[in-house]
Amino acid sequence: MAFLSNTQRAAAQGATVIAALLVSFDFTDAPAFYWTGDGPLKTADGQIWDGTSGLGQVDGLSAPVGTSAPQATFTLSGVSARVAALARQQSALVKGREVRVSVQFCAEDLALLDAPVEVYSGSLDVMTYQALGSGIFSVQTTAESPWTGRNKPPFGFLTDADQQARYPGDRGLELVAGLVAKTILWPS
Repeated sequence: MAFLSNTQRAAAQGATVIAALLVSFDFTDAPAFYWTGDGPLKTADGQIWDGTSGLGQVDGLSAPVGTSAPQATFTLSGVSARVAALARQQSALVKGREVRVSVQFCAEDLALLDAPVEVYSGSLDVMTYQALGSGIFSVQTTAESPWTGRNKPPFGFLTDADQQARYPGDRGLELVAGLVAKTILWPS
């Protein structure tokens, strides 16, 4: 086993090392894989990542400090009206799905130096789009870190919505909302 990784060895030798962000979205219909460069990139595991050619942007990849749970934002600019319409129609396929961000170190010729290193994992939340003018749009989605629900009780709340999320079709808690501030005399 080498003392230095390929990335560290290349940097120590004075070579240019490129750090590319890899973003994988686990959408319901089909996963999507993007990277911040141009054209396709094939990683060591055989996965092909589509390049965003500088039109993709990732913000908010920070570690939580104190009681905050930062949101990450993923933006793809310069898309057509068709893609924006798809984003509007497909937002149900996005909410709650997993997103992972990794860093892939490459040489100047995009030869891979090491395996990707995961730097962020979260759950997708809201997808929005914005008209930039001349028929060009921007599509944006936010993601919540695992720290977002840290104050939530371990098994959720006793609500019908939480019960439906765990057991679709279960009717055990559908009347709970009607019991708020209701006095029940037992035995009558």
